[in-house]
Amino acid sequence: MAEQNSRRTFIKQAGAAGALTAASYSRVLGANDRIQMAIVGAGGRGRNVMENFNKIGAGKVEYIAIAEVYEPNQAQAAKLSREGAKVTVDYRDVLNMKDVVAIHNATPDHWHMQVVIDSVAAGKDVYTEKPFALTIEQGKQIVKAVRGTKQVVQVGMQRRSSEMVRGAKKLIEDGVLGEIAIARAQWYWNRPVDPSKWKFRGNLDWERFQGPAKKHYAQPEPARFFSWRSFFDYNGGHMTDQGTHLMDVIQWFCNDGKPPKSAVCQGMNTIHTHGDVPDTFSAVFEYPKFMATWTLCYANSYEDAWKITIQGKKATMVLDDDGYRVYPEVWKRPNIPPALAHEFKGGIPTDPHVANFLDCIRSRKEPNAPVEVGHNAVTGPHLANLALKSKCRVTLSDDGVIAMK
Repeated sequence: MAEQNSRRTFIKQAGAAGALTAASYSRVLGANDRIQMAIVGAGGRGRNVMENFNKIGAGKVEYIAIAEVYEPNQAQAAKLSREGAKVTVDYRDVLNMKDVVAIHNATPDHWHMQVVIDSVAAGKDVYTEKPFALTIEQGKQIVKAVRGTKQVVQVGMQRRSSEMVRGAKKLIEDGVLGEIAIARAQWYWNRPVDPSKWKFRGNLDWERFQGPAKKHYAQPEPARFFSWRSFFDYNGGHMTDQGTHLMDVIQWFCNDGKPPKSAVCQGMNTIHTHGDVPDTFSAVFEYPKFMATWTLCYANSYEDAWKITIQGKKATMVLDDDGYRVYPEVWKRPNIPPALAHEFKGGIPTDPHVANFLDCIRSRKEPNAPVEVGHNAVTGPHLANLALKSKCRVTLSDDGVIAMK
């Protein structure tokens, strides 16, 4: 209860700062015109994106604070930050820093909601990693909280800023594929685990890491910390982690960005048996005018990594890390595949997405992946997880009501 009262007091005090306009942001940035940032959750992904910020914002961006519960991560993040950057285990400490303009939220999913809500209440802009929220309900709460402010919030879904993906979307808008019949998302990696490497090499604030998670364990458990994506207590598993990216592209291209009407799913553990999150699964989604599938396996590297295949009545589009390719109908042997109708070579860099966020901090414009996009993108995968756990079909009504049949 004391912790809850402390948070309410903090939010009330921080919220007094109010939302900043583009003009007032210029004053906050000061004479050096630098966007001063703090990272909350400085694990591997967080530090990777810190490097993107430092590269894209060279001379214009600097990390001045780090909130991280694990000592070795603090040390690594400090190397990517301004000399003398503040280091703390409590993210609220960095929200109280007036010089911090933006928060980089790279915490595990179970912390996403509270960090984003507290950050915008404190008058900070936020770059928050996907998946957007731990549950559909939490996603709704984040959207409501953010839209109650004027803060800029970018969800880390870099495909929304990709030249390749945007070009592919234009082809679909131009009718190159015709009416879409089915879309297929896949992700195949051979990802064995080595528990012997899960050793603590410094102090860990275990209670803060667990935070709002459903289950609490008295002693730090290496598997739960170093492999937290393998446990439903802390995230939606690979279903939401990778599915957020791929299902968003499908929805953006084919359903005005909206989530599916229903989902069914089956899955199992074939290699990551230390956790309760399936490392192999197949989900099927029902949209108003087409079907979609989402299949993942971390025990086999067939075609390596991700691929999206969108099949229309006039042509088929394939997107992956190499770019996109469009094949016209019909396929006839022995000329398979048919000659390419369109092609783009290039992957999915994070840099343009970071650049878009930094531009929006200054302009106060809407970013490429605002909160509604993040929420809609992960809603379908959340439905699939519910279907997996309940062993039934899960539906979503137009007004957001979930039912299991």
